[in-house]
Amino acid sequence: MTHPTAPGQSAAIQYRPDIDGLRALAVTTVLLFHAFPSLLPGGFVGVDIFFVLSGYLISGLILRDLAAGQFSLRHFYARRVRRIFPALCLVMTASLGYGWLVLTSVEYQQLGRHVASGAAFLANFMFWREAGYFDNAADTKPMLHLWSLSIEEQFYVGWPLLLLLGWRRRLNLAGWFSLLIGASLAYSLWLAGRDIVADFYSPLSRFWELMLGGLVAYLGRTGRLESKFWTQWAAWIALVLLVAALALTHQGLAFPGYWALLPAVGTALVLAAGMRTSINRVILASKPMVWVGLISYPLYLWHWPLLSMARIVESETPGAVTRGVLLALSVGLAWLTYRFVEKPIRFGQPGKWAVPLLGLWMAALFIAGHNINRQHGFQFRHHDLLNADPATMVIGADRDQLKRACLLSPEQQSGVDWCWSDGRTRPSYMVLGDSKGEALFYGLVREASPDHGGFMVGPITLLADPATPINQAVYAAIDAHPELKTIVLVNALRGMFTLSPDTGFVLGAVTPAQVDDKVARYTQVISKWLASGRRVVFVKDNPTLPDPDSCIGGGMTRSAVLNQLFYRKENPRCQLKYSDHLAGTLPYQLFVEKLKLANPSLQVFDPAPLLCDLSADLCGVAHERQFLYSYGDHISDYAGSRIARAILAKDLRF
Repeated sequence: MTHPTAPGQSAAIQYRPDIDGLRALAVTTVLLFHAFPSLLPGGFVGVDIFFVLSGYLISGLILRDLAAGQFSLRHFYARRVRRIFPALCLVMTASLGYGWLVLTSVEYQQLGRHVASGAAFLANFMFWREAGYFDNAADTKPMLHLWSLSIEEQFYVGWPLLLLLGWRRRLNLAGWFSLLIGASLAYSLWLAGRDIVADFYSPLSRFWELMLGGLVAYLGRTGRLESKFWTQWAAWIALVLLVAALALTHQGLAFPGYWALLPAVGTALVLAAGMRTSINRVILASKPMVWVGLISYPLYLWHWPLLSMARIVESETPGAVTRGVLLALSVGLAWLTYRFVEKPIRFGQPGKWAVPLLGLWMAALFIAGHNINRQHGFQFRHHDLLNADPATMVIGADRDQLKRACLLSPEQQSGVDWCWSDGRTRPSYMVLGDSKGEALFYGLVREASPDHGGFMVGPITLLADPATPINQAVYAAIDAHPELKTIVLVNALRGMFTLSPDTGFVLGAVTPAQVDDKVARYTQVISKWLASGRRVVFVKDNPTLPDPDSCIGGGMTRSAVLNQLFYRKENPRCQLKYSDHLAGTLPYQLFVEKLKLANPSLQVFDPAPLLCDLSADLCGVAHERQFLYSYGDHISDYAGSRIARAILAKDLRF
């Protein structure tokens, strides 16, 4: 078949100001979502708008060159380098420079790792790998937004070749596009019900959005978008879909999945309608929208590092005024980048050295980021200036030494997250619990005598019905192995009572009957273990303090003057009165007391004396410049070892 140009069109692509307006809509929604998420919970769909836009524009350029017989992979990738590299290199370089001054070694090591993955356009795979329970908060990752750029560039590795193949073989490109779009979308929908993180970051589950834009570009070239529907109704339907996407989507949904169809199809319809409709011509093509659209790429790149760095330095989400100022600053930096970096390189005299020099700059960033990661963030920068060593803010440093084994069958193991053995001979104890139990298990493995091994199974709570499949399997495994002399119970108190996210204190009224019911459920299981001659150790939960990332404080330079600018503020909640902790968790404290009364042989271990200064009535996040916590309110390996040694010293030899 032939590949005609639409009637009245030339081989060149006519500039459409409404596309810049669509860029403005996309970047504005993303900025508002990042700075004021409660104001626009669905603003993250702006990235999906960008995907479809990118596929439309780049596919249109490729199709134009193919039709003119001028397509060249070398020229295509040279254009991509001149378009993508200048602003990206500048932002990553500035982030590394500022990070050198204000980030701790752990944070700077992470930034280096993310810059390296961003420079290699593999950021989506990096963040995909890091995602998990103990991953640090998204707003403490200044390069997080590069995941979408990485997916785009991965798409353009193979897409030009597929278009070239289809063109030369004179395939029905509309059918070719539709087949590929359907395959990618089907994979995304299948993945959404199984692994939403993979669905979000996988290029294969996102490519359909870029290919959808490519399909619109092709249909436009063949004159198939000239009917009354496209000229009169498409833009209005698009408006409904885009408004629905912004109004209905939020982070609690399984996104992308089916929800991504709203912004993607809406954007495709806007592009298909073109300048023939009033929405595009009057609103999207207006001068303010076009101006924002022209700086949208550097604006997207600048805004997130500014917000993220401020979040890190402030140790909490900055106030609304500060966030507003940062957005204004990002607009200013974006304009300067567009005017003095992007335009001269993209639209000025090409110069034979432009692309090689940009390539060297990007390679240098990859090497720098990789080296920062390997050198652990250069701890010498301000190691002794902070309130504690950030390198001690770690949990499970020796996790790789554990084995996937816990006396459960492979089928039963699929029902738990943690099924571990330390691999030692003579297993004599088992830890049952949740992520709090996991954190302590690391310490017990390190501190227990070499000839006594142990297991950890979780999440397990004794509040659950003993007849539930996983609890039944665990209890049966314990009964079948009398050599397990000690059972250690470690569960977060938030699994028993509802806690305030701000204070960690119990919310709402808890009746004595509710406490007694929990005691009865525990006793039903514990009493049998105690009667069989086993030791049962109940480890009380630790006080709830903010994530230790927000508890790093001190000057970041050795200059008193510079420290006025580069100073890490400590979250004021990083210290808690021990008496307030007891009062705020009174129902839990009563539960522990009643559990002990109901089971006199139960051994209760309270880690508070190791985590708090009881004489001063104060609980903090560090001890002798070592962090006691790692992720949220989970104890660090340092604290885990201290607590494990204390447990083992109480004649509870495992």
